[in-house]
Amino acid sequence: MLGAIWGDIAGSAFERKGVKGLRPRFDMFSDDAHFTDDTVMTLAIAEGLIQGYGDLESCKSAVISSMKKLGRKYPDVGYGKQFHQWLESDDSRPYGSCGNGSAMRVSPVAYCCHNLQEVEAYAKATAEVSHNHPEGIKGAQAVAAAIYLARKGATKAEIRYYMTQRFGYKLSFTLRDIKDIYQFDATCQGSIPQAIVAFLESHHVESAIRSAVLLGGDTDTQASIAGAIAEAYYGTIPENIVKKIYSYLPNDLLTIQENFERFIANLEKE
Repeated sequence: MLGAIWGDIAGSAFERKGVKGLRPRFDMFSDDAHFTDDTVMTLAIAEGLIQGYGDLESCKSAVISSMKKLGRKYPDVGYGKQFHQWLESDDSRPYGSCGNGSAMRVSPVAYCCHNLQEVEAYAKATAEVSHNHPEGIKGAQAVAAAIYLARKGATKAEIRYYMTQRFGYKLSFTLRDIKDIYQFDATCQGSIPQAIVAFLESHHVESAIRSAVLLGGDTDTQASIAGAIAEAYYGTIPENIVKKIYSYLPNDLLTIQENFERFIANLEKE
């Protein structure tokens, strides 16, 4: 899950500025970097899973509660207009979004579920509380499945095949192919394939995040998704990077991260 937060922080400084002229060795932890809605909602999902895992409907209720609680506590971190209205409203009905918000927050699901069927069921549940458009649900399921497969030792070829056959994502392009024509796209269908390819072309977690940022567009979310898959695949994040990530997070968000790590450790003992 830290890979998602690392990607979010690294990409945050460039989402609105653009990446023209940005060097490959750009500073990932600059003074302009910060956590965004990607991190807040990822941790909200983690907290909801701690409270409701084991029953899909209980999980959905816990996820909604945590998302609204944390979203209202951190209201100015980059939410889309419709999602911000959903957070502030007492009405918790979904609003049909296909935005990539459903996918940027889903990584915790891949750590508590025991098989792909369960992963996709919980990914759907966490997505459809707000993003109940078919593409919004598919995007969350695809990212969660990619992270789960990476955790379980699948090869990049196997992950690519599953993303293509199960979800219909076309992943035959390279980031170099699309670099000059790619534009900002915050939909699942317009950003998740790019994030997955950033992972597929990577050599370690850092390179996945850098590639996702350097592509441009929705840099924080693409890097968050690529970082989440890459962390699961490569297995570790250097301790010095972990410390930098933690330095950006307030104590309450750090506490959720630590609680989720304990929750996963306990599940693995069962």
